[in-house]
Amino acid sequence: MIIIEDGVQELIDSTNELTKETFENPKKMREFLKTLSDMYNTSYNNILLLKSQREDINFIASKEDLEKYNYNIKDGEEPLKIIKRIKTEEGVKFKIAEVFDVSQTDAIRNKKVYDKEYVDKMLKGMCERRGLYYDPNNQMLNIESIVGDISQNTRQPNILKYDVDKYARKCQAEVTATVFVVAKKLNINTRNYNLKDVCQWGIEKDTKTLKECLKNMQKFTNYFVKDFESQEKIYKIQSEKEETEEFE
Repeated sequence: MIIIEDGVQELIDSTNELTKETFENPKKMREFLKTLSDMYNTSYNNILLLKSQREDINFIASKEDLEKYNYNIKDGEEPLKIIKRIKTEEGVKFKIAEVFDVSQTDAIRNKKVYDKEYVDKMLKGMCERRGLYYDPNNQMLNIESIVGDISQNTRQPNILKYDVDKYARKCQAEVTATVFVVAKKLNINTRNYNLKDVCQWGIEKDTKTLKECLKNMQKFTNYFVKDFESQEKIYKIQSEKEETEEFE
């Protein structure tokens, strides 16, 4: 059973227009993807909703969680609305929840900074584990190879149901956008990265297709981050082993 509380459907409906606006404007697409690089665990619908209420979003928490860690909400700051999904014994319930962004509080969030040499080591390991070619001089190409591999391996085997050309263009739009998201997260310069083709693909597409595209961008980012974190663990174990062997 799916229970939708009062006000939720109105918020869901509002994301339809927000989705179209995102694809109509490369600048808005870029801003959405920049936020996604910080909030890849937040649903694309909620990112759209949050950015419609406050542009500079990068980390959210409930009032209760903030109080738990003794963080204070700044005077005059209003809560932001999101859609919360709750599992119940009967099924799933959707309700409106109130949260605050870290910028609305006195909390200081330190963003992890990666240097180029470290990122290169992780990308090389990820490419090797996936059997992909690694280019020592092109970080973006390596990221694109990994994201493309993730894209191929996480889709349902129903390609034949689609027009092949249209399907290929949609896949490329998702990969291109996800590469930008990952690059932002890894502190790689994206100043000249072109997202116009992503928006061009979205022209005259129906809302369902556009939302599916945003959902895949988020999913691929999640998979990439998890794989990157796995590579970090592998690298740490290998480094500790080498140090131990050196002193034996």
